[in-house]
Amino acid sequence: MITDMQRTVQAREIAEELRMQVTSGRAQHYWDLPVERALHQMLGDLVSLRLWAQIDWYGPLEQWRAPEHEVSDIMFNGPPTDPIFVIQRGVMMNTGCPVHPEWIAFIQRQLLLRAGRLDPAGDGIWSGPEAQGVADRLRYVITAPPYSRGGPTLAIRMLPERWRSLDDLVQGTTITREASDLLLIALRHEASILVAGATGSGKTTLAAGFTQELGKTQRLVFVEDGGELPRTTNSVHLDVLGSSEEFTRAIRLTLRQKPNFVIVGEVRGGEAIALLQAASTGHPGIGTIHASDVQTALRSLERNAMIGLAAQASGGGAAAAAIVRSLITTISLIIVHIGKAPSGRRAVLAVEEVLIAGNQGQSGDKFPTNPLFRYDTTRDQLVRVGNVQGAWGNGKY
Repeated sequence: MITDMQRTVQAREIAEELRMQVTSGRAQHYWDLPVERALHQMLGDLVSLRLWAQIDWYGPLEQWRAPEHEVSDIMFNGPPTDPIFVIQRGVMMNTGCPVHPEWIAFIQRQLLLRAGRLDPAGDGIWSGPEAQGVADRLRYVITAPPYSRGGPTLAIRMLPERWRSLDDLVQGTTITREASDLLLIALRHEASILVAGATGSGKTTLAAGFTQELGKTQRLVFVEDGGELPRTTNSVHLDVLGSSEEFTRAIRLTLRQKPNFVIVGEVRGGEAIALLQAASTGHPGIGTIHASDVQTALRSLERNAMIGLAAQASGGGAAAAAIVRSLITTISLIIVHIGKAPSGRRAVLAVEEVLIAGNQGQSGDKFPTNPLFRYDTTRDQLVRVGNVQGAWGNGKY
């Protein structure tokens, strides 16, 4: 009977052989063949599911995973005759790479195996219709028919081997030293930060910069549905799949684990209410949200929190809206908007604190904010435009 040690050694040898064939260019002749036939020609034998769960290898994707290719995303849209698309150096490209449909199913299965979402002792069949997570620094969203009627799909973001620190981001002019220092002071005074921006704007990278810096001295508990943010010295990572109720339960669990900060990856649903409730009980947090500006971020936070609150209370309406608005405008909350500067580079474009207002205003109204930094297009840089009015720094910063 093969021991775990022998299996690990065998998996390492297989991975080395497969990578060598990709690096040498030999593997490119196999991508248009059925998987079993291709693997027989590459390895001479079949590999068990239990062994595949230990092998960091994804077939046709391997030719773009090396850092020197500067590929950030890999996508396949479903129809078997479609090519694979990649984003390379920021540009969407058609690879023209012919891939047998069986390889897409293989990649999906391998992602689920490596992420621990598929039992290697089972039959290895994934029926879908959708799944997401992180495996081997690959943040994936996959679908299968009938969810995607054209066929199985892939949308993969390759996470960095080394996350950029706040110092890196300052040196790269994504954020100024003054803004970075003030935001760290705010966090250490128990303010919460929501990083807003469009897809690919650098939200996760900036949030990771904050968590890495805080993680040097603070205990962080991460609650994510993809688990992409990097670990810190004293951190717990909870991976939540499913409904906002699961997020809420996970947040309640984190509050019993002595966190200094609760980190909710991307806020795009009912988890918003969990983040706000944690902050209101003295557990500040960091999250990201898809939004084009500060007010859009706050309205999206409000809308998502109302969804979560309605799910908790099996209702909604004016009472839920008042509760949510009161939470947003009574905690110490700062919105950091990141996007593309006129020069085309990623940069923080605005930093605004939400002003204390209780439950004043109605759902959809503009939130009262105090701008602290704004991007000056004439000077092509982020500049200070106001002083802190929140209780944590009023009269000091």
